[in-house]
Amino acid sequence: MVKLIVPISLIFLGILSDCYIFHRYINFQSVWRWIWWLPMALIAGFVFYFLFFGKGVGQEYNTVNAFLLLIGLVCIPKVLFALFSLIPKVGTWIGMLTALGVVWIILWGISFGFAKLKVRHIVYESPFVPEAFDGYRIVQFSDAHIGTFRGLYHRLLQEGIDTINALKPDLVCFVGDIENFSPSELEPHANALSSLKATDGVLSIMGNHDYSTYVKQSARERMAAVAKTRQLQRSFGWNLLENGHCVIYRGNTVGAGKLCRDSIIVVGEENWGKPPFPQLGDLHKALNGLPLHGKRIRNEAEAPIFSVMLSHDPTAWREHILPFYHPDITLSGHTHGTQFSLFGWSPASMVYEEWGGEYYDVDKDVELPQRQRRLLSVSTGFGGNFPFRFNMPREVVLITLKHKN
Repeated sequence: MVKLIVPISLIFLGILSDCYIFHRYINFQSVWRWIWWLPMALIAGFVFYFLFFGKGVGQEYNTVNAFLLLIGLVCIPKVLFALFSLIPKVGTWIGMLTALGVVWIILWGISFGFAKLKVRHIVYESPFVPEAFDGYRIVQFSDAHIGTFRGLYHRLLQEGIDTINALKPDLVCFVGDIENFSPSELEPHANALSSLKATDGVLSIMGNHDYSTYVKQSARERMAAVAKTRQLQRSFGWNLLENGHCVIYRGNTVGAGKLCRDSIIVVGEENWGKPPFPQLGDLHKALNGLPLHGKRIRNEAEAPIFSVMLSHDPTAWREHILPFYHPDITLSGHTHGTQFSLFGWSPASMVYEEWGGEYYDVDKDVELPQRQRRLLSVSTGFGGNFPFRFNMPREVVLITLKHKN
């Protein structure tokens, strides 16, 4: 019910705006003036359908998106026009320009805006990067929301995967939200997702959408859906980390089976976020068996081991991860940057302290001069629940490790 508050509020304000605009501006005497009410009547028809015949958002994705698009193209422009028109003398013109601007933003966002994909580059230098991993290339991507890549958007998924493969990564890390509502969304794209390649493979974790919590179903059905999501990721050849870790070796240590200077660790936890999002991340379990001394993993010679943490929600970095464990790099997603930015400002900044890009925190547990900044990279997403982006293009992140003496 909480999720309905925004569209219901917009519809109510849209109706009030319709009444105001009709009585103030549409005063000619003609049967054609009643056409003004058709868009709102169509929205009312959608609401009636959802209330009495709807099967749920998971099964009627296209219908729900059409409804949301109609609200964006009808209700929001009318409400803004009505508000600005109250300004004396110039209000009508300002309101008209604002309404047209909103329509243009929405139409751009669902076409060219969503189609754009950028590669963000990060070079991470640290004395803790093993010399054998100097130049190691990690591709991070998140929030694929595969169910959105249908119809006209179907080709964008393969184009994005081709972009990742062209970067020739040593490791690909997917940090959660592979689906919108159901694992059934993934099956038509199995070949594309299986074509993702890297020298050391693809590692993945679960995001809040991957637990089938956004559709009405029994506990048994939900457990089966989550199990299917996990199974499908493994069928793509991905290594799904479920509060676990893996060690990547280089040089003479390949196959050695122990931590040493030519190895790095990747830790992946289940989703952990502030309520109402699931808090299933378990660092104790994820780090089980690793020599954690203080807040860093160290080898037998007490030398720090370079580690990468995969955690879907960036709020986990400060509140859940750093109090217990100090990874050199943490990779997150979740925010999408709200898929919108205007003059460099995104609404995501009002909700999240770290919402997109690079963030650093000094590792004070390490003695100078080797004190090193820890990196949090928050991806603004590879897809989205709704196929719209404005000044917030879909992205993949290429992180190149550099050994620093």
